This record gives sequence, C-alpha cells and structure tokens, in this order.
Amino acid sequence: MRLEEFVGTMIPSDRLVIYDAAGAVLYKGYVGNFYHSGIDTARQVKRHGLGTEIFRKERRAGFVNQFKDLPPKTPVESTSDFPFTDLEMLIYTRVFLED
Repeated sequence: MRLEEFVGTMIPSDRLVIYDAAGAVLYKGYVGNFYHSGIDTARQVKRHGLGTEIFRKERRAGFVNQFKDLPPKTPVESTSDFPFTDLEMLIYTRVFLED
C-alpha cells in the first residue's frame, strides 16, 4: 500500500507519526497538516499500528503558543505514582515506510 492511499483513509484530526526504514521520525503531527510536510506520498508502507505517549498534565497559564514542546514523557512503569486525573495520553497512528 502506498502512503497516499493509507493517509487518504484517515480523518484530518488524527495524529500521525511516520518513520523511515531506519526508525527516524519523518513527520509527527496531524493528518490534516501532513500534505505540507514534503514527504513523498508514493513510498510504500511496510507496517502500521497505534502508539501512545503519556504525559503529566501541566497547568498552562496564558496562551498555549508559548509552549512549543510537549512536557517530558512519563515512563509507563511510573504511571501508578500519579492520580489518573493528572495524566494525559496522546494516541498516534504509527506508519513505518520501506526503503
């Protein structure tokens, strides 16, 4: 399956992470912004699946634009150290491309 076919079936508000054959991240963001990334959409998809990242929620005062980076990830082993209401999880569709 080509990358263009795969991404074409997704909803623009879905989160997407694209890896090359070596495992480096080529794109990380919303599907709606993917077409502006410049990645060749004719490349073949090797495999795909879901991935999650868990963070501690931080109170953000002021405008969100001040925060360019996500907070540090919370290791899965230590999620039980925090109340459930203090954690935030992002779900991504992970796509691995062939060479």
